[in-house]
This record gives sequence, structure tokens and C-alpha cells, in this order.
Amino acid sequence: MALGKRRKKSERQREARQWWEEFYSRLVKIFVVILGITVLVNIIKRDSSFSEAENRMLAGRPELTWESVKSGKYMSEFESYVSDQFFMRNQWITLKLYQDKLIGKRESNGVYLGKKGYLMEVPNDPDWENVERNVKEISAFAKRNSDITTYMCLVPNASYILKDKMPYGAPARDQAKDIRKVHNMAGDAVKKIDVTAALQKHAKEDIYYKTDHHWTSLGAYYAFEKLAAELKISNPESDYNVYTVADDFQGTLASKSGYHRSKDIVQVYEPKKQNKEYVVMYVEEGEKSTSIYDRESLKEKDKYTVFFGGNHARIDISTTQKARKNLLLFKDSYANCMVQFLLPYYQNIVIIDPRYFYESVDNIIESYSITDILFLYNVDTFLGDNSIADVLADD
Repeated sequence: MALGKRRKKSERQREARQWWEEFYSRLVKIFVVILGITVLVNIIKRDSSFSEAENRMLAGRPELTWESVKSGKYMSEFESYVSDQFFMRNQWITLKLYQDKLIGKRESNGVYLGKKGYLMEVPNDPDWENVERNVKEISAFAKRNSDITTYMCLVPNASYILKDKMPYGAPARDQAKDIRKVHNMAGDAVKKIDVTAALQKHAKEDIYYKTDHHWTSLGAYYAFEKLAAELKISNPESDYNVYTVADDFQGTLASKSGYHRSKDIVQVYEPKKQNKEYVVMYVEEGEKSTSIYDRESLKEKDKYTVFFGGNHARIDISTTQKARKNLLLFKDSYANCMVQFLLPYYQNIVIIDPRYFYESVDNIIESYSITDILFLYNVDTFLGDNSIADVLADD
């Protein structure tokens, strides 16, 4: 009797082992098939040059040379290429996000998962040697044009202004300290405008997008109040018609992190009194418009590009303003939504994005009789920029 029970138990154990062996065998086969299909799809699929989800250029296939292999550059570039071009990349990013959240991680792909649905860009460590080179050229440029007042305004990130929305214990750069350091480098030739306190005063309002790295039009407006006083703008507008042009915006930080539970509204401001007619010229593209707003962009994923349709090398704006005030604006994308507030007070505004501009700045100053020069940047972008010095250099 006991022998029979042992035999039955042994048979059940053997059957269980066989079942698990078959299960693992099938699992391995399925994994190999999926891996093979994924490899095959990655081989035959056409590479993409731009990620609309992340609003950036994607890495292309690197050129295979002996020198690149020897230096290790090829493998580094090939790794970036495979990462950027991998099949269903966005879906894998989202899957990784949920895995990270399960283990309590509050950072995904360089984005902090903040409180109340806020996504915060992790600021990069500055290349101070390059920053010093840029600021040195800005100072020299200001001295060469000493008859024109040159202003500098660096805007802190949400991770600094909205510290209470950061994940508990997450490190954040002291961007106020970074701004002071840059201001000290610039010297007396440049007039500094610090909007940090103005933004901190309104930190409980929607001055930054939850899903994108930019400030909102409301945030830009509070900074404009400070700018207007420094730029000697008389009777700045305080009464606006505010239009919500999108209520389903999910920006670059949502795409980068894979977190899609928050949505933002995008608003544009129209002054009720100081409303001037104007013409916008996209110089490199040779296109004209009677509006700084690109409504076609609202059909795209990156709805922040409703301002000018995104970044351009040079934009010239001519207005019906009679006062002979002409602004030369050097900027990154943070300034795009600021222009709506500056527009009524200048006869001409010439906007330069040094990342894409390769012409002579001196000719612009002379042709447009520039009266004000403004460098308006997000501080993180400014600290990582490598194009300003080359554009401003006195050839």
C-alpha cells in the first residue's frame, strides 16, 4: 500500500517536471521567435530621421571606418543609432516607465516624475568652459555696440521654481546660483534682468506646462512685467483677451518619460488696447504671414509650436508701431511665447536663433537701426549652448 502511494507520488512529480520542462521549452521558443521577428523588423524597417513624440532628430546609421572603430566612436554612435531606431521604441519607453514606478523609482529617461502630474526635466551639468566662451563673446559684442543697451535674461526651469512639485529627495541644481555666476562673467557691459523672483511669486499658478519643458504663456507674462520695466516700455498692457487654443497638449517630457496621464492647455494672449498690425517674415524660408501663430501646428503633437511653427534661424517682424524702437532678440524656444507680449512696443523685431543662424549680425543692427538687444534663454539651454560665440564673433 505504502509502495503504491510512493509510486503515484513519484509519477506526479515526474509529470510535474515534464510539464515545467515543456513550459520553459515553449517559452524559450516563443522568446526566440519574438526576438527573431524584432531583429528582422529592425533590419528591414526604414529609419526615421525625426521623432515627433520627442521633438528631436534621431541618430542615423554611423559610417563604418577603421578610425571610428579604433577610437571607439563607431560603437558609441551605433549604440545611439540602435536605441533611436528600435522597433516600437515609444512603447518600450512606456513599459519601462511602469516597471520603474513599480519599484518606486521617480525618474524616467532623464525626467523626474513629480507631484500632481508634473514632469520635470533633469538639468544638465554645465560645460563652464563653453559657457565662459559664450559669455565672453556676448560681453565683447555689447562693448562693440555700446550705443545700444544689451540685456540678458535667463529663465529658470520648473525643477527650480516649482521645487515643491519635485519627487521627495530628488536633487536639483541651484539655478539662481548658476544665473548669478553667468551675470558675474558678463560684467558691466551687459544689463542683467533676473525674473526668478517674479516667477517664484506665482509658483502656485500654471506658469509651467506639466508635460513639457517650456513655460506657459502665463509664466511668460509674469516675466514680461519685469522685462517691460527694464526695457523701458511705456504703459505696458495689463489687460488681455486670453484664448485657449488646445486643451490636450502632451509635450516632450511626456514622450521622453512615457508618462501620458497629464494634459496641458495652450493659451495665447491678445492685448485689448495695444493691438498693432504686423507682418512676419521667415527669412530663410522666404515666407510671410500676418500672424505669429501657426494654427496648423495645433494639429500636430507638439502644440507649443503654435508660436511661429517652431524654431527658425531668423524671423523679421514689422509692425505699425510709430515709436522708432527696434529689438534684436537672440533666443531659444522659451522666447517664442514671449514675443506675443513684446510685439506691440517695437517697430521692428528681428529674432535670431544662433543654433541655426550663420549670417552677419552687424548688418542687421545697421539695417534695422536696432535700439535694444536682448538675450532671452532658458538657463539650462543657455548653459549647454555651443553656438552663441560663433554667431557673435567679430570676424
